Parts: sequence; C-alpha cells; structure tokens
Amino acid sequence: MFIPAQLKTASIIGVRQESVDTKLFRLVLADKSIQKEFDFLPGQFMQVGLAGWGECPISICSSPVTAGDFFELAIRSVGSLTRKLNHLGAGDVMLVRGPFGNGFDLERAQGRPLLLVGGGCGFLPLRPLINDFLVGRLPNSKLQIFYGCFNEDTLLFRKEHHLWNRRAELKIILEKPSPQWKGRRGLVTDLFKNSDVNPDSMVIMVGPPIMYKFVMAELKKKKIKDEDIFLSLERKMYCGVGVCQHCAIGPYYVCKDGPVFCWQDIKNISGII
Repeated sequence: MFIPAQLKTASIIGVRQESVDTKLFRLVLADKSIQKEFDFLPGQFMQVGLAGWGECPISICSSPVTAGDFFELAIRSVGSLTRKLNHLGAGDVMLVRGPFGNGFDLERAQGRPLLLVGGGCGFLPLRPLINDFLVGRLPNSKLQIFYGCFNEDTLLFRKEHHLWNRRAELKIILEKPSPQWKGRRGLVTDLFKNSDVNPDSMVIMVGPPIMYKFVMAELKKKKIKDEDIFLSLERKMYCGVGVCQHCAIGPYYVCKDGPVFCWQDIKNISGII
C-alpha cells in the first residue's frame, strides 16, 4: 500500500542538465508495486534527501500521466544537500517521501482560459500543467505561459519550448540576457503590456514573493478576480509535514494547507507578498 509519509528509495534512471545550476532527475521507486500506485497533483512536492545529509522539499515537475512509471524532480544547487544531490547520476539512489501538500485546483481550471506566470526556478511546478494541457487532460480554451528569467544560463526546459508553442502561447522575457539574445528583455510584468489576457482567466503563478507583488498589480489591471488567482508559497516550506512551524502564515501551514493557495483566502495576511 502506498503511504506518502513513508521513506522510500528511488533509483535515478535519467539525468538532464536543465540550466547552469539545475538538473532534471527521472526517478523510479525501488518497489515497483508502490511506483504503480504513485500519483500526485501538479503543485505538490516531495521531501528528498540522502542518508546523513538530511532532506529538503522539491516540487514534482513531471506529468501525473506518467506517475505510475516514473516521476521527475528538477534540483537546483543552492546548498550542501542540493549540491550533493546534483552530483548523483543514473543508477544512484535518493531517499524520498511524499507527495505532500495541496496542488493546483484542476477541476476549477476545466474549460477556462488559463494563464501561467513563472519566475526563475519557480517555473518548475508549472511544467506538469503544461504537459497535462498538451495531452488533453486540461481541456482549456486557451493556455498562456508568461516566463521571466534572469539570463540564458538560467532558462529552464529550452528543449521543450517548441512543443509548448505548438498549442499554447509562450512568452519568455529575460532580465539581463547576453547581447546575442533575440527575444524580449525586461521583467515578467512587461509581458502583460501588449498581451490580451481574458478577464475570465484562471491564473496560476509561481516565483519569488517580490514577483507576486507586481504581477498582482498587472492582474488587477486585467480585471482578474481574486478567487481566480492561485499562487504557490513553496519557498516558505521546511519540514513538509507541519511540525516545525517554520512555514506558518496566519492560520495556515504552507506545507499542509499549501503550498498552493487561492489569493482570495490569504490576501489579508500581512507579509505574504
């Protein structure tokens, strides 16, 4: 029986360099019968670690469609544990628990225009939604993707962008690109200036808190309702199970009640953005 909180061994069956400091790992649980039962919602996360090194929360960035066969985690080197994880290769193992948390409300998204806004490595949890849209699990009338990043070295999933563009509207902007960059330059909020965003859109955004503040202002200009705005507070997570209380915001624990929240529910909590 699949028990999310139970520690499991996962074998790495593939590794891909995604950016200068981020690798995409494809994993399979050692117990194949448990892998077959594995399922998750986009926006949920795993606790990932190594014996003697501790663990950290990492968002799942593959599609739930393939969950019974494998799952994918994109890990950025930002500390001692993640640097150690990024030195692993095919055949090595990680220790995992999960999935945990509250995912994106996919039922609410059915049949509606959908806008995804991602900033930097916060873009990672949005990939499952894009993949679900491409295979028909999100029968939305329109998918818009606004992706802001620092430069070409930190740009994620570049090999997949041409596939996304076939059915979705993908707009990418870099804050400080090289002189060779032929695309847009600026901040993710600049993408709203010449974009037709349907006021009935459901909006999902993931990125740094400072991004939320300014994107929220643009959404208000586009007449997007508070109850149609969802954001992830994944950066506030720590233990993953609501014990340490590091992630407490108002009456909520991000790891248990989030990391995905509706803006209508948290907009009056100070310090969110």
